[in-house]
Amino acid sequence: MPLRRNRRQYEQLTDFDRGRIIGLKEAGWSNRRIGRHLGRSDMVVARCWQQWITEGRVYRRGGSGRPRNTNDREDRAIRRVATSAPTTSLASIQRHLPPSRHPVPSRETIRRRLTEVGLRSRRPLRRLPLTPHHRQCRLDFCRPRATWSVTDWRRVIFSDESRFSLSADDHRTRVWRRTGQRSDPAFIVERHTAISQGAIYQQDNARPHTARLSQQCLQGYDVLPWPARSPDLSPIEHVWEGNCSRPEIQEN
Repeated sequence: MPLRRNRRQYEQLTDFDRGRIIGLKEAGWSNRRIGRHLGRSDMVVARCWQQWITEGRVYRRGGSGRPRNTNDREDRAIRRVATSAPTTSLASIQRHLPPSRHPVPSRETIRRRLTEVGLRSRRPLRRLPLTPHHRQCRLDFCRPRATWSVTDWRRVIFSDESRFSLSADDHRTRVWRRTGQRSDPAFIVERHTAISQGAIYQQDNARPHTARLSQQCLQGYDVLPWPARSPDLSPIEHVWEGNCSRPEIQEN
């Protein structure tokens, strides 16, 4: 049974090994002696020396890499769909490619093509559609409390709820945009809260807070009046956003 070859013989020569081969050859060593000394085959040593004699270099040529799976026309189609409809998904972009395309580029390929032109999937900036009445309510809430001290605000107990996803899909809308375009109106998605005619006597306008049972439990307590559609006025909203952006929270 032939002896099993040393695994080192199948590894690429490092620049240091190539330099050692050239130095030992110039010192008069034979290919076989150098191969045994370095744990390489005689042909590897011979090819390295021949490359040095004919080309004057010993470094390995860079490969051409894997051929692109898409052509220029398909790349333009991918960019056109992502820029015209920023909230479209990778699966939708696949369906918009020419029907004659086979095989269809994978979603990861489409993601790489968009990354090449600076388009990355990011969470859109969300805002609430505020009417003039909503703006006036916010001003009426903020102006009397603009002079509150830290001691005054320490008496306020803020409460809020958070969203937890038990599945892989969080059903969040994402947009394709470039860096610095977060506040661009084309990439902002409006969201609505519970319909309300005005300020309510709870932390926010969530339906569990305005339920009759919740209102009965709060009787006898001082409740901070809260303007409609104003979650950004609550500091706890910003605390949730900061915690969710931490790497250890995202991994969980």
